[in-house]
Amino acid sequence: MQIRVGVSANDLTTRTHATASFRSPARLAVVPMARKGAAGAPAVVEPGQLLVVSVSGSSLALAGLSPPLAGRWTAVRINPQEAQAPVCLESLERAQAGGRRPPCYRGAFEVALAGGRLRVVLVCDADGYVEGVLGSEVPAGYRLEAIKAQAVAARTYGLRPRIDHSGEGFNVCDSYLCCQNFNGNAARINAGYRRAIEETSEEVLVYQDRPILALFSSNAGGHTENYENCFSDPLTDRFPPEPIPYLKAVPEGKLPAGFPGEPALRSLWHMPGPQTCDAWAPQFRWRLAMPADALEAHMHHVVERMGADPQFAPFIAPPPSGRFGHIDRFEVGKRGASGVAITLAVHTSAGTWLVTKELVIRSLFENPDLKLTRLRSARIFFDHGRDRLGLLSELVVSGLGSGHGVGLQQTGAQGLAVAGAGYRQILHHYYSGARVERMPASGV
Repeated sequence: MQIRVGVSANDLTTRTHATASFRSPARLAVVPMARKGAAGAPAVVEPGQLLVVSVSGSSLALAGLSPPLAGRWTAVRINPQEAQAPVCLESLERAQAGGRRPPCYRGAFEVALAGGRLRVVLVCDADGYVEGVLGSEVPAGYRLEAIKAQAVAARTYGLRPRIDHSGEGFNVCDSYLCCQNFNGNAARINAGYRRAIEETSEEVLVYQDRPILALFSSNAGGHTENYENCFSDPLTDRFPPEPIPYLKAVPEGKLPAGFPGEPALRSLWHMPGPQTCDAWAPQFRWRLAMPADALEAHMHHVVERMGADPQFAPFIAPPPSGRFGHIDRFEVGKRGASGVAITLAVHTSAGTWLVTKELVIRSLFENPDLKLTRLRSARIFFDHGRDRLGLLSELVVSGLGSGHGVGLQQTGAQGLAVAGAGYRQILHHYYSGARVERMPASGV
């Protein structure tokens, strides 16, 4: 089965491009396409030559072809003429081992006009897609059973992402900000990844005869979370959305009494040897000290910007004054099953701001001075430092885990695998009620 992957721009927030440049060690056939599947005579890009696709009025401009394409076209398909030959997208950079560089892929590309810009789609088989996700998401040193669990989850997510991209002409995008991380699939694949893919070939997770929403994160901090406590409905943006039966919170071991209340969270954070399957990981606990002047310098600007962003605005409630004021303290109101903050009150001299939903709460703390994009998780508690006048001098944020914590957590899967669990046990632990089934050749 083929999966169509929408390729994002460098910032990973948009999926259109001003130009797209391709290079391959193999010859590339560039086939012009029209509506209803009609195609023109192909042109060729010689090995090692650069193909540059850009917009020229209402059609594509293509440089590097031999001979040039005849006619005016709004879409082309780029096919390597050698099986498994890599095609590098040199107009992009992606995080790779050793730094940022152009990503390379195995598969064919389709490039089409989209609102005066370009839409770039990689077409590859399901295993090729899973290879790219594993290489981008999972340490190669993980146990085979943990990698196999991730392979099944990744394959399932490729068929059913949380955001429906069908209107954009692809199944799933390559951005971890939206779908799952996919930084290319042309690198030499690790033997463990290859074995995990082969031993789970065509397997997906199914609930009520359709692929599940196989969410996953890095580390859940001792307890995973309910879907409805972290995500909005992808169609209506309503929060909380309807619960999803197989995305239920599960404990990852022995937890302090009173969990997930704040005293229990503090106890778990300070515990010298937590008895959970994810406590071995460095991201299990973290702490961030934020000087008050750094908070004051940026948080009011962040709130203003978020209030103008449709993605965040519904989850930020200002005080009657509408002003931010000087920060006095932060207070978590409602928590989820894992201790994740669902509501956060920011008490200021101008009134109290109420911020809702874990990603919005995490993003509130964006701070260039501290090189911080967002908090690692929202399973957090606060300690406030005061000066001699009682004013806030420092905020210390302590947290558990990394990511939203819904569904499979990668470090927990590794911990379970080390303890002897098989990949199906791991998947059933994190996706209660879902079944592992083989995907029909025509798809699910």
